[in-house]
Amino acid sequence: MEYRLGSPGNPTGTSGYVFSVATDPDLRRRGYSRACVEALLDWYRTRGVRRVDLRASREGEPLYASLGFVRTPDPSMRLTLSLTS
Repeated sequence: MEYRLGSPGNPTGTSGYVFSVATDPDLRRRGYSRACVEALLDWYRTRGVRRVDLRASREGEPLYASLGFVRTPDPSMRLTLSLTS
């Protein structure tokens, strides 16, 4: 979690970042990455974080898109969290 000056789109100034998600090739396609990222997003939500950034591999992008992340002008993806589940 990171703290910056607040803005109209992010009044608290807090933001999150997904640094790395990796699954052993023999254990892929079982939902482990999704479960980990969903748990992290819930953790951010409980702390009032509204913006989460990441840089996705080509293989990982469909997972993040399915969670609501969208492409930004630079090669990252961003999700704006609602604070209610």
